[in-house]
Amino acid sequence: MNYAGLFTLLSGENSPVVLLEGARELPEPQAPYLTALAAHLARTFPNARFRTGNAKGSDEAFAAGVASVDAARLEFVLPYATHRSSRRPAESSATAIADISPARVQEVVDATLAASPQYERVAANYREGRMHPRQRATAQLILRDTLKVTGAENMVRPVAGIFYVHAADPDRGGTGHTMRVCRAMGVPVITQFEWMGWEF
Repeated sequence: MNYAGLFTLLSGENSPVVLLEGARELPEPQAPYLTALAAHLARTFPNARFRTGNAKGSDEAFAAGVASVDAARLEFVLPYATHRSSRRPAESSATAIADISPARVQEVVDATLAASPQYERVAANYREGRMHPRQRATAQLILRDTLKVTGAENMVRPVAGIFYVHAADPDRGGTGHTMRVCRAMGVPVITQFEWMGWEF
């Protein structure tokens, strides 16, 4: 998707949500580009909200850009309520896996398995409550990534996802999983291979 396409998409929604996220291993020279893009989007679309996972690297750089314009329009989706709480602006909102209903957890598990069958054991064990704390932490991260896309009772589905991915292996890890969930749900995926060339 080019910038004109995103502009049209966001202009046609009353309160669109844009997913901003990506790899934790963000090269330091790249961070200002993510921050500048997020700030531009926040200024250009004052009715939009911006959702991220509060991880180090890309999530943090994108969130800084939105916060520089209006931190109240940041939505953090978390593996657990206290996740990196010192890195979240007080004006922002946050939803953790534990905040959603059991029925919605089941939907998140189902969406996780549909997008990434390799997580079947982790997701199933989380749902059934039988796992080691370290396994639980891994499951919470993966389900958090799914929840960012599916939304919950108080969260709408994003209209687009803007990502910074590993150049050599875009589909790796949680970022790759999140993009697969986006594609499965019809949410446009835009990586730096596209947005780095935008003029705005």
